[in-house]
Amino acid sequence: MTYILGAKCSDGVVLVGDTKLTIDEGADFEYSKKITFPLTNLAMGAAGSGGLYKDFQNRIVTAVIRMQKEKKGVVNTEEEFSTLVSKVIREMHNDYGQDRYMIINNLMILCATRIGGPLADLNQFTGFGYPLPVNDIRAIGHGEPYGAIFHKRLWGKHMTMEQTAKLGLFVIRYIDEMKLDTSVGYNKEFLPQVVYIPHIIEPPNFKPTPENIAEHKKKFPIKELSLEEVTKLMEETRSNLSVVESWFKEGKIKL
Repeated sequence: MTYILGAKCSDGVVLVGDTKLTIDEGADFEYSKKITFPLTNLAMGAAGSGGLYKDFQNRIVTAVIRMQKEKKGVVNTEEEFSTLVSKVIREMHNDYGQDRYMIINNLMILCATRIGGPLADLNQFTGFGYPLPVNDIRAIGHGEPYGAIFHKRLWGKHMTMEQTAKLGLFVIRYIDEMKLDTSVGYNKEFLPQVVYIPHIIEPPNFKPTPENIAEHKKKFPIKELSLEEVTKLMEETRSNLSVVESWFKEGKIKL
């Protein structure tokens, strides 16, 4: 029902996700964004139940607001955020009681952050609330098996966020246009999402004053690509998709 790709690249962390949602127990579809920004310096994508994911996001925001009101500080590091996510998921288990199996089986999360320092970070969280640090590339959702061969054969840590975004977009197009999984896809209004969380690279002789740090961070914004930018990247994957299609049409892949 989802394909969301996350990767730690040479210049930062990238998230790529499809936008097709299954509704009415699989009888129909609608389109919406699956990668969201519930907090500053944080982007999250989830596979599984959209309702559970929404509940999780609301609880995260509420927990942070509660911390601020109780003057317990804010989340300053990726480690603190990871602890908070695990705590929130465990609270959901307690609140859902006998229905906690829904969380275990229907909630898988990828979190890209740049909280405590200049480097972006990537973590996966299971339905049990366990954090799984991602040091390379990870995909979640029904579309993951279809993209696995391309991740393993084509991706490397030397690749940039843009190069990895093209790989993720290629996989989404491959699944959608080859009709491998009808629950993964997009439409013209809701193209696949691409989010960049770049590393902040300090130049030589950089003076770390509060003013200089704030000004320097503006040069490395966390951003979701526009429809025009995503369209351009997707067009650059068209020739690669045509090659794969030709393998099948021309019988170049035989058993």
